[in-house]
Amino acid sequence: MYPIVVLFVVLLIYALAYIFYGAKLLEKRVVKADASRPTPAISKFDGVDYVPANKYVLYGHHFASIAGAGPITGPALALNWGWGLPLIWVLFGNVFIGAVHDYLAIMSSVRHGGVSVMTISESTMGRKARYVFLAYSWFALVLVLAAFLSVCSSTFVSTPSAATVAVFFMPLALLFGIMVYRTGINVKVATLIALALEVVMLIMSYNTKLILPYESWVVVLTIYGFLAASLPVWYLLQPRDYLNAYLLWGFVVLALLVPLAIPLIGLTGPLIISFVAKGTTIGAISGTAPANWDIAWFWPTVPLTIACGALSGFHSLVGSGTTSKQLANELDALLVGYGGMLTEGAVSSLAVILPAAIVWDFSAFAANAGLTTDMIVKAGINITATPNILKLGGIPRFTTSYGLVQALMWSKIAGLENFTVLYKGFSTFAAWALSAFVLTTLDTANRLARFAWVEMFDWVKSRSISLHKVITNRWFASLVPILLGAVMAFPQIPDPLNPGKNIYAYQVVWPAFAGTNQLLAAIALLTEALWVYAVLKVRGWISYLIMIPATFLWLTVTAALFVWLIYIVPYLPVLYIATTGLIVGISLALDIILISLFVSSLRHASKI
Repeated sequence: MYPIVVLFVVLLIYALAYIFYGAKLLEKRVVKADASRPTPAISKFDGVDYVPANKYVLYGHHFASIAGAGPITGPALALNWGWGLPLIWVLFGNVFIGAVHDYLAIMSSVRHGGVSVMTISESTMGRKARYVFLAYSWFALVLVLAAFLSVCSSTFVSTPSAATVAVFFMPLALLFGIMVYRTGINVKVATLIALALEVVMLIMSYNTKLILPYESWVVVLTIYGFLAASLPVWYLLQPRDYLNAYLLWGFVVLALLVPLAIPLIGLTGPLIISFVAKGTTIGAISGTAPANWDIAWFWPTVPLTIACGALSGFHSLVGSGTTSKQLANELDALLVGYGGMLTEGAVSSLAVILPAAIVWDFSAFAANAGLTTDMIVKAGINITATPNILKLGGIPRFTTSYGLVQALMWSKIAGLENFTVLYKGFSTFAAWALSAFVLTTLDTANRLARFAWVEMFDWVKSRSISLHKVITNRWFASLVPILLGAVMAFPQIPDPLNPGKNIYAYQVVWPAFAGTNQLLAAIALLTEALWVYAVLKVRGWISYLIMIPATFLWLTVTAALFVWLIYIVPYLPVLYIATTGLIVGISLALDIILISLFVSSLRHASKI
């Protein structure tokens, strides 16, 4: 198979899904979007959270917020099954679950005044469901923060210039926010100014390195996540995500060019290696017994690796937590929500899985590309110790494969003698993109955790106004989740198979984050399906088209998390048994309560 075939299939599926599933079915027949209906961003404008945004700015903010480390790191880890199975899961999840989930989360929130999907569950499943859902979501967000603090910190250690880019983005975002929201400069003019400065910033960052130890970066990012979640959305969060999106779109566009520039180079990776992989695929620590067990069955454990890309429950929190409060027009939701999810799917399929499939076997890749193995070695890849992509860790799989295909493409113009320089440049750019993805999700995740925390304790107000003010204070509510995430992200575990090296926290926390995140998607989509069925009164085959995928996802992820709890958790360090394992156990208990409330409410709605 050739890269051009994969590109054509992926884009065709996305185009058909957007036109027929998104526009013709969901927008026109299910929610019946109306441009004349005022959105909460307008009717509840407060200048902090409820702020109407240009749809392209909001699309950039939303895409940058949802596309964290998940659509990159997850598919890279899933390559242990081959490249074909992860690609199928991403495409299936995008069309039948992910994009539907994201669009309905935004629109159901808009119709209910910009409230979270957890609060919407109260209107369909009762007050108890709301608080259970809020608690589940809050715990899931703590795991998001833990995983992403670790991923970003480890990326800054391996690629110090990525830290430089992140720091430079802060004042640039502040400048853009002030230009647009305080001085009234046109968005297009402000964007051109900011992008020009962004290009200068990227050039300066390449040879400017900020070097700190891993633990120090965890502390720095914890402080950033705390501040970004507390400040007004226009001040840092929205403009930073919007400007980051241009970097990320550039990253995606460059990935799309590869199959066009080298259409017939051929894929060197196997479509399917096996339907079952070793326990390390789902978080078993190297050197422990489950690391060598054949327990990572593609079904049901794939959600423990591909945390986003195909679908993500975190998106429902973004969509109903921040995006719905900034939507200026109901018709904008299709581009922002449905289009945003498909864009994230393109990151996984075309910027991670496809490059890995091309360069999988480094010697075969060199032969297909007209390179010598010496050129690969000079680029920094030891093909004796690492003959293929699977011998690398999750993040290096991504940066290496992306860097190699980009270097090959551009060396067609610049000359093969520049291949090594191009590889180093583009693999660094890949690390920049990853850290940009992570940071934009990190700050949004903590803001969403703040929203969930405040909603969880609204019952305190009727009992003690003063206590309620303390508990729901935006600074306090932003501090609690990010600190808990930092506790799990901070430690490094000595690698028993590689003395002198450490295992980063995200490698342990990732399956728990991925699983609870995907289970959140199932719960959110079931809630949205019930909203469509009971509130919008959409019945028949259209309601089943939403309900059946949601039920399938719930069964899949619930089974996967039980596999992780039974086989992996007993062999984890005590800290992670007491934190990560406990959170997953609590989440599954809350999940069972929610699914029983869903079934009861569905039965009741079917009688009306």
